[in-house]
Amino acid sequence: MAGEYYLDFKKSEQIVKSMSLVPDKAEKAVNQVLHTSGIKDAIKAITGFIPVSNRNKRHARNSNPLKGDTMNLGFRVYARGGAAKNKNSFGYLAFPNDGLGKHNLIAKRFFERGGDLASTSIFNNIMTALSEAAEL
Repeated sequence: MAGEYYLDFKKSEQIVKSMSLVPDKAEKAVNQVLHTSGIKDAIKAITGFIPVSNRNKRHARNSNPLKGDTMNLGFRVYARGGAAKNKNSFGYLAFPNDGLGKHNLIAKRFFERGGDLASTSIFNNIMTALSEAAEL
């Protein structure tokens, strides 16, 4: 399951407006932020909301559970591993909003919560990059 998260409309409008001021540099500046600090910030924030039980076992939060792929003007974050039936898999990461499993009865929404947390810093870094591109 990949976490889908989009900036709110007003922030998206601000980015588009700033990009239009430096059309020849905008795409490169935004991609630079998203593909370096942006994806790392998102993975860190999402991982921070992954629950840890009080059971004595390995937990996803401490096991580098997420991966990310970059794309033009964006990135995708998703869980490593496979099905819950596979040994050493964190199956509850596959459906984070469903609260599936005998030990995961409540939906945690850690992808959304992490996306919310990371979006402010990512937005600010994009706006800074576009501002710097305009000054060059």
